[in-house]
Amino acid sequence: MVLPRAVLRRLLFLAGLSLAPLASRGADYQLGDVAREDIVAPVAFQVINPEATAALRERVAREVLFVLRHTPQVGAEVELEIRTRVESARTRFRALLTAALGGSTPRAADLGTMPYARVLSQLARGEGRGLPLEALAPRWISAEPDTTLLTEWLRPLRDVMARPVLASRGDDGLPTGQAVQLVTVPSLDQAPSAADLDKAGPSVPASNLFGVSRARRLIEGYFPADQIEVGRFIASYVRPNAVPDKEATASLRARRIEGVTANDSFAAGQVVVRQGQRIDRAALAALAAMREKSVISTLQTKLAAEQSVAGRISQQTFWIAGGLAVVGLILAAILWRLRARPSAALMTTARAGLARGDDAVWRDRALIAEGKAERAQQAIRSGVMGWMRERIFQNLFRQRERLLTAQERAEQEMREIEQRLGQLQAPLQDRICAYERRIEELERELADKGEENRQLIGARIDVARQQLRMERERGGFGTN
Repeated sequence: MVLPRAVLRRLLFLAGLSLAPLASRGADYQLGDVAREDIVAPVAFQVINPEATAALRERVAREVLFVLRHTPQVGAEVELEIRTRVESARTRFRALLTAALGGSTPRAADLGTMPYARVLSQLARGEGRGLPLEALAPRWISAEPDTTLLTEWLRPLRDVMARPVLASRGDDGLPTGQAVQLVTVPSLDQAPSAADLDKAGPSVPASNLFGVSRARRLIEGYFPADQIEVGRFIASYVRPNAVPDKEATASLRARRIEGVTANDSFAAGQVVVRQGQRIDRAALAALAAMREKSVISTLQTKLAAEQSVAGRISQQTFWIAGGLAVVGLILAAILWRLRARPSAALMTTARAGLARGDDAVWRDRALIAEGKAERAQQAIRSGVMGWMRERIFQNLFRQRERLLTAQERAEQEMREIEQRLGQLQAPLQDRICAYERRIEELERELADKGEENRQLIGARIDVARQQLRMERERGGFGTN
């Protein structure tokens, strides 16, 4: 039975594995074994170093600053709130004092009078609670504007609220002594989006971060001793305009370390593992990558050789077919000439005999000669056709024998390759199980450790999962 061409190509493709003896070296090494000989890389390749990748990702993650949600418009909102309250208290004060004076317009002379004192006490118990009325009432009674005075009072508040102010500097989760990254959001309750993280604001040194208590003390210290009530009033309006965002920080760091790997490069002819060296995780990964790269390179070489041979066979087939066609045309021309020449000669001879008058004699001779010519032509045709038929059948038998031999050889090589692939598959399954166990151990360790080690362990889990995916992909390649 002749196999289809696609099946033959598949068998030749698998048979290429048998040409990679270097790829199978080191296949029986396990973690902790000692190398029995030097293993040299047959081709150039790269492999991920798990330990170096974990260290690199940890370093890259540390370079990502802690994220603070920041709402800078809180300062303007606080100023507007203070101005609105003062203006409301001013209107209320003048209305109460006018009523206390029997409808008369308050004047500077009314300062310190009994109606003035009663209105001031009433206002302090109501909407004027907390206001520095002793500093504001003299201006209100004389109808002087508060704009200049409030602008001077609000200057320290504006300076402090221009910086990030946190609710507390004790339990905010910020790293000590490190700068932070501001991310502007419309409200502190709104988590930043991925676009907000991409256009994060400037970094801020740790010394420029204030808690609410420290910010209030700074504002109170700005005012002199005779204006301590004013300082307390302005400081009471300080509120947080920034909040730490651990989730956004973790998301930004995960995006930053995504795809970050540390690779070990080996050139062709370079020693991958030296004799006597203990096989660690990096050496085991290098051996696995070397085997995979060697098999792929060998298969590519085998496919290129197969394509070259197929091209040469196609070219030879074309010339053989052309040659056979030419030979057939030549034989047909010869047969046609042999058939045509005796008839012409006999007709010429017959005409000559008739001219001499020997009709009967020449007629007999012509019939005899014509019979001999036909027998000769039949003999020639049968001999040539028999020879061609014999040659064609011989070629067909030889080709069929070669195809059957190639089929048997391919089937034998395929069985050997399947055995070899089965041997290669077993270590891959062991490594996959080992990585799965390691991931479970790291997850348990992650649950037990504190916050300071969670990011490092999380990065190690990501590296282990990536290596597990690589091992599973190698296992899929080996079984197809």
